[in-house]
Amino acid sequence: MTPDIMDAIDKISDASAPHSWIYDASGAEISWVLPALGAWITSLMERFTQLNNWFRTSRPNTFWLTGFFNP
Repeated sequence: MTPDIMDAIDKISDASAPHSWIYDASGAEISWVLPALGAWITSLMERFTQLNNWFRTSRPNTFWLTGFFNP
């Protein structure tokens, strides 16, 4: 296994998001650093729900603006 995969497995077992889920290859932050893996996954699900509802129905009257920017 590569060091990146081992790091991801260690982070997930510690209930936190792996480094590669938060930072890109240049080291720039691509996702908010959330304290726990559960919070990261909840945020991901909320973003998916917003986009999926928009896709399946129509443009909503209001939307979660920051939900468009982070994975």
